[in-house]
Amino acid sequence: MRDTARRLIQALNNIDEVYYLNEAKKKLSDAELCVMYALDDGKPHSQREISQGWLVPKTTVNTIVKRWEKDSLVTMVPIPGKRREMHICLTDAGKHYAAQFLGFLYRAEDQALQKTLEKYSDSFIEVIEFFGASLKEAFDREMEGEETRNGLD
Repeated sequence: MRDTARRLIQALNNIDEVYYLNEAKKKLSDAELCVMYALDDGKPHSQREISQGWLVPKTTVNTIVKRWEKDSLVTMVPIPGKRREMHICLTDAGKHYAAQFLGFLYRAEDQALQKTLEKYSDSFIEVIEFFGASLKEAFDREMEGEETRNGLD
C-alpha cells in the first residue's frame, strides 16, 4: 500500500509541476492561475467559492480580484439575498486575457486527456476524486485522534 500511495502522490506532484512551470513561463502566480482557471468556466463565482474550491486564501483572491477589477478584466455582480457577497465574472477583456494564458494550457490538457482516455476510461478521474475525498476523511479522523492523544481536545 505504501508504494502505491507514494506512486500516486508523486504522479499528482508531477501534474502540479506542469502547472507551476506554466505559471513561471507566463508570469502568473499560482493564485492568479487558480482564479483565472476558476472564472474561465463561464459561470459566476464568489470569492468564497474560489477560495474554498481552489485552496487560495480569501485575502489573496480579494487582492487579485480588486486588481483585475481596476484593469477591467472582471466585474462584480451582487448576489441576490446576500448583503456583501458578490459574483465575479470575466469581462470581454478578461475573457481575452484568460484565453492568452489558458489557451495553450487547455490544448495541452486536451491532448493529455485524449491520450489518457484512449488507455483508461473516464472512471480514472472518478477514482482520483474518490481517493481525494477518502484521504481528506481519513486525514481529518487522524488529526482528530492526534489531538485527543496529545490532550489538545
